[in-house]
Order: sequence, then C-alpha cells, then structure tokens
Amino acid sequence: MERKKYLGQYNKPFIKSINSKTARADSVGIPGYASLIKIIEVYHPYVVGEGDAAICIADNGYSELTFLPDNENWQMCAIYDDRDNIVEWYFDITRKNTTDESGNPYCDDLYLDAALMPDGRILTFDEDELADALRQGNITQDDHDMAYRTLEKLIAGKIISIDYMNELCTRLLALFQ
Repeated sequence: MERKKYLGQYNKPFIKSINSKTARADSVGIPGYASLIKIIEVYHPYVVGEGDAAICIADNGYSELTFLPDNENWQMCAIYDDRDNIVEWYFDITRKNTTDESGNPYCDDLYLDAALMPDGRILTFDEDELADALRQGNITQDDHDMAYRTLEKLIAGKIISIDYMNELCTRLLALFQ
C-alpha cells in the first residue's frame, strides 16, 4: 500500500487555509527539498496526547517546516507555534524520497515515526502500524528492517538532536526569507 506524502500539502480536515512554499534545498548541507506551510486558519486546534502530555500541533498562526532529503529514508517536519517557538520535530521514516513525473517532491511513508521534543526526549510512534503492515503484506521484511535501521541511524548520527535540528532548521528557514 502506497502512503504518498507530497511536500507542501496539508490535507487535514481541521485546516481551513494555508500558505505554502516549496524550494530546492541544496545549500543546507544535505541536498533535498523543503517546504514551509503557514497555517492561516483552522476550524479547530489539533491537539495530540492527553493530560499533561497533550500538545497543540496545529492552530492559527502555526507553521510547519518540512525537509525531504535526497537519497535518504526519512522526512523531518518542524512544527512552530504562533510565536515561532518549536513545538516538536517530527520524523517520518520513508521507503523512498523522490519526485513524481511533474517534478513534485514526495515520500512513501513507511509507518514508523519519531518525535524530538524541545526538552530533548525522543519518542517513537506507530510501531504497531509497521508490524501490522508487515503482517498484512503491505510491506516486506526488508522494508520493516530498514525502517528500524533508519531510525537507529538518525539517533546514533545525532540527526535527531536539538542542536542539529536548530542548525538545520535555521538554514532551511533562510530559503524562505
């Protein structure tokens, strides 16, 4: 089952209107594509988690900076609140990052996700979805194993780290100034 995610698109039912820009990001140290989505208006804020762990990840004035590196198996989304404070960095593990026949960048999402929180915690998500996809034949054992290897590589290589993410996002945001 293909789970294509196109860069610069935000097809969520809680979003009323956005501004979106996409650019080639070869000058940031890792070649790829970047997009910046500014959420103008939502129908309602989108909150994930519960209780003390609840965080708002989409509301009026929020923005999402997404980076899709070439020849890698991950995509990063930095979520900023309406005061440009980081809410979280979210990582999709991907089967492939590429462009379609019209040159539009996208990834094939491979279920497994991680988040780097501003306090340095690293959370993983959707391991059950990855396991279900394997059981149902939607992915291969190689895809499954590659998803975990990619996550381990991101953590061990300090890609999923506050210092690196702040530095990378500063360079990416400069593309849209």
